[in-house]
Amino acid sequence: MPSWNNLFDSIQPVNAIENQKKKLFKTLTNYTKRNCVVYYSCWQQKEGIQGAFSIDDDDKNGFMNALYGLDKSKGLDLILHTPGGDLAATQSIVDYLYMFFNGNIRVIVPHSAMSAGTMIACSAKEIILGKHSNLGPIDPQISNMPAHEFINLLNQAMNDISCNKNVAYWQMTLSKYPPTLFGLCNNAIAASKKIVTNWLQRSMLKGQPQTLIQTTVDYLSDYNSHLQHNTRLSIDDLTKNTALNIIPLESNQKLQELVLSLYHCYQIAAGLTNCSKIIENQKSIKFVKNHIV
Repeated sequence: MPSWNNLFDSIQPVNAIENQKKKLFKTLTNYTKRNCVVYYSCWQQKEGIQGAFSIDDDDKNGFMNALYGLDKSKGLDLILHTPGGDLAATQSIVDYLYMFFNGNIRVIVPHSAMSAGTMIACSAKEIILGKHSNLGPIDPQISNMPAHEFINLLNQAMNDISCNKNVAYWQMTLSKYPPTLFGLCNNAIAASKKIVTNWLQRSMLKGQPQTLIQTTVDYLSDYNSHLQHNTRLSIDDLTKNTALNIIPLESNQKLQELVLSLYHCYQIAAGLTNCSKIIENQKSIKFVKNHIV
């Protein structure tokens, strides 16, 4: 018979959520016969709060913690919810996951995987998206501003100056930026496209015509078409304009039920706690960061 304290603990909201997560993880991995790791950023529940919501170098420690002791031969289902983050950190994490599971990775997006999160999705062998799920453009940000906007600014300035138009204005405007900024922006744009191209060639679109890969990368990186870095790209947008190997989550009702139920647990946990980010595996081994209170 459980004690009063045991009963009390079991009905506390956070403990109840943790118990539910354990059950869902067990049912999910028994069903798929694959490892499962959830990467959940709480940015949508913590708007206006300072915290480590974006992908960063420390996340690799979280993945190392989550992967320790897992059976590599079973592959990985990565349930991903993130606004994106640092490009170099993303590259390091993807390469680590790829080597650990020999590329046998599926990325499941129950809601949103934006920017660098989209890049992670492109590194997998397949992406599972719901009708409500979104990826985003992969255009890089410099100082929280689109790199393309700085390049557009420079191009407009050069066009005007070549016509002897608004010269004084552009001299004043361009003097506000370090001369290396525009080269940095070009390099960041080229790097993001090159990295995704290499990942698609290595895994999801291996053996496919280069034109399909190029079309896919061009669409995802086309800032002048998407206009905003946070543009939401639906499964219809992506299947129409890219060659990504996308599987509808709704095509497997059992998987959909389990994934969305687990995702909702993390949504609830994000609202009940001070966490900003959770990386957790099916064995309840977790790496948690809290926001500043």
